[in-house]
Amino acid sequence: MAKRSRIRKVITHIEGMEEVLKLLTDLGDAAEEVLDSAAKSGAEIVLASAKEKVPVDSGKLRDSLVLKRAKVKNAKVMGVYTISKTGGLEYFAFVELGTSRMKARPYLRPAVDENIKNVADKINEEVLRSLGRIK
Repeated sequence: MAKRSRIRKVITHIEGMEEVLKLLTDLGDAAEEVLDSAAKSGAEIVLASAKEKVPVDSGKLRDSLVLKRAKVKNAKVMGVYTISKTGGLEYFAFVELGTSRMKARPYLRPAVDENIKNVADKINEEVLRSLGRIK
């Protein structure tokens, strides 16, 4: 049976956070859209990297990788995206984690680990651009 992978969260720091929080509060409902868009932009970096790293035989697994907006129970958490698959490719996790008969060939974890700084920078850039702090 395949091992279960831990979820990797990307935590970022924004310069002038107090001012940014005030601007987001002033935006009201539009703030959710800003944060969601920024999170999606960061997740797209990981998706592109995962598609480059996934082992390719037929290309079906690579072509099936997509971003999905995660359903979150905590109302204070916004903009959560996961990389998932389309269609019936049941071996999605087996390639990443391995099995008792197959060695793991990770592609998702390395895609996250190698891009944490790029994702954080992209999220910061998107939020600050949306708030008019950078062009």
